[in-house]
Amino acid sequence: MKKVFLSFLIFSAMILPVSAQQDSLKSVTFDEVQVSALRIATPTLDQPFSIATYRAGTLQETRQQLSLQEYLYQVPGLFSLNANNYAQDLRISIRGFGARSAFGIRGVKIVVDGIPETTPDGQGQIDNLNIGIIDRLEVLKGPSSALYGNASGGVIQIHTQQDFDRNFLNAGLTFGSFNMQQYQLSGGWVHGRTRAILQGTHTRTDGYREQSRLENTNFNARVFHDFSDRSKLNFQFNYTNSPVGDDPGGINADDVREDRQQARDQNVRFEAGESVAQLKLGTQYEYELDDTKSIQFYGFYSNRDFEGRIPIGADGWINLQRAYFGQGGHFKKVSTLPSGSNTVQVGYEWAIQQDDRRRFANNEGVKGDLALDQIERFSTLGLYLLDHLSFDRWLFSFGLRYDLNELAADDQLLSDGDQSGTRNLSALNPSIGINFEVSPQLHLYGSYRTSFETPSLSELSANPSGAAGFDPDLRSQRAYNYELGFKGLLGNDLDFDLAFFHINTKNDLVPFELEAFPGRTFFRNAGSTIRNGMELWLRYQLSRQFSLRGSYTYSDFTYDDYVIDEKDLGGKLLPAIPPHFLSLQLAYESEDGLNLRLQHRFTAEFYANDDNTATEPAYHVTDLSLGYRLPLDRATLVPFFGINNLLNTQYSDNVRINAFGGRYYEPAAGINFYGGIRLNLTGKRE
Repeated sequence: MKKVFLSFLIFSAMILPVSAQQDSLKSVTFDEVQVSALRIATPTLDQPFSIATYRAGTLQETRQQLSLQEYLYQVPGLFSLNANNYAQDLRISIRGFGARSAFGIRGVKIVVDGIPETTPDGQGQIDNLNIGIIDRLEVLKGPSSALYGNASGGVIQIHTQQDFDRNFLNAGLTFGSFNMQQYQLSGGWVHGRTRAILQGTHTRTDGYREQSRLENTNFNARVFHDFSDRSKLNFQFNYTNSPVGDDPGGINADDVREDRQQARDQNVRFEAGESVAQLKLGTQYEYELDDTKSIQFYGFYSNRDFEGRIPIGADGWINLQRAYFGQGGHFKKVSTLPSGSNTVQVGYEWAIQQDDRRRFANNEGVKGDLALDQIERFSTLGLYLLDHLSFDRWLFSFGLRYDLNELAADDQLLSDGDQSGTRNLSALNPSIGINFEVSPQLHLYGSYRTSFETPSLSELSANPSGAAGFDPDLRSQRAYNYELGFKGLLGNDLDFDLAFFHINTKNDLVPFELEAFPGRTFFRNAGSTIRNGMELWLRYQLSRQFSLRGSYTYSDFTYDDYVIDEKDLGGKLLPAIPPHFLSLQLAYESEDGLNLRLQHRFTAEFYANDDNTATEPAYHVTDLSLGYRLPLDRATLVPFFGINNLLNTQYSDNVRINAFGGRYYEPAAGINFYGGIRLNLTGKRE
């Protein structure tokens, strides 16, 4: 606790000198935001749970827009790694959920424009997300299965651009270190009650390390049509083609000291990496029956063609054809009470995921004989009831959800016997939250929530026995979250959110490697964990031009009951989670168009394995970006420039948990640069 107190003092010391100037500054009032992450839209101060919101704003123009990580640093309780290994995707953890991921996003639900991006088995990826069109992020922290079902240790709602009332055309060019190139073009069209927005991006880079190239082309389209003020329909289309996503692999500490840019030799020899093509269609319809009742429906279809190569010979060439589709809807009714209101929402979500998975021998980059052929299915049906009751200065939130999950594996390669099988991993999850208005600008809140997380199909099919079918020993992870928080506004210039939480989990899913299969990740259940933490977020408007944002996260996450290979790991800290994480951002936006952003983050030392014998040392990283908005006739020209890792800090971009042979580390780039220009053209207002 001494470290916690010391970090809090350091954080306060950085804020308080600025706060002392408050009386001499001109006030800037913060807008109250309606947040949809709770499914029932709720004003920021009235929310009974810990939710972080982030709006991109004009500072988006100066970002490199290469990774979602650029937008997540300011969220307390959220820690991300692996922004620069494009074959593995960004690893996001919220209060420890998702930290285990060997690739993609696990344990955290991703929703983009109201359509789930996370598959029913809990796998998520954002390699098809167009970073440049993000308008707003909402992050619901902690177990939330009563709202979103499986793998909801946290929820990230991503909203892309949609609010425009005139035609526009935007173009952008970005160039950076390591031969990074990005070309962007977007346009919006308005006619009567119909609006459409189209956006395309092509990105390529050689990467900092050997064997770390990326090439990605993304196209996104959304069409909105208002039949009337009460009846609205929107349609979305997304296509991504990423033919190159190399994986340099993890290396040990000696290799890091020898050459930070080298790839693991086996990854180079086996040409480790992936190629992906994905198509996604979605639609939403909303109809207000009257002033108190409404219905909403959505449907989607996604197809993903994945080919991956991992650095092992026996079955290291993976071919995956995934079809994922689903549909959902809800009915909402608002009732007026003498001193408040009651909002009830009843809904359902149904989805099916089918993976046609084949594994072949990887003969050092050449596709070999078929080693596994099975069709895996995950079907889910979720039914939920939500109730928000508000009266006087109180808001009570109740939620209950039942998820029926059925998993099946059909073995198509019967030469070694039929390994087909089924699993039923259903779950019931409640939640309750309370918000009390201490004063109009200060609110106290508390909650109890639960979550469950099934092993994903890829985790179940990674059978340590080497057989086809599912690993019979893997079970679902359960979590129970208790939270107490205080948030509000101090004057017109400072708002804050302070939250404390305690989480108990059972059957944590933990990654590991085997000597017989180096480079391949398997999973097992730990007994239980105890997670205690504190999250603080502050935003201070120094003046109309200067603003300061800061967040601090304290995490004390330990294994409570975990015995493996006759070794008792009880009391050990969970790997890949720093006990302290601090982020500060100073932004300047002048009225004549100059904007500047200085961002600094501190990450405390954390462990890379369950034994707590390997560590990633503490590090500080500072980034700087600036741009200038040049107004033209119905246009704006924005040249911009940025420096990443301004202090040339040596640290790891990713840590591979429990990697065999000490190959935990993926070094991050030192100081590097980017710059470019964006052109924004606008037409006349309709």
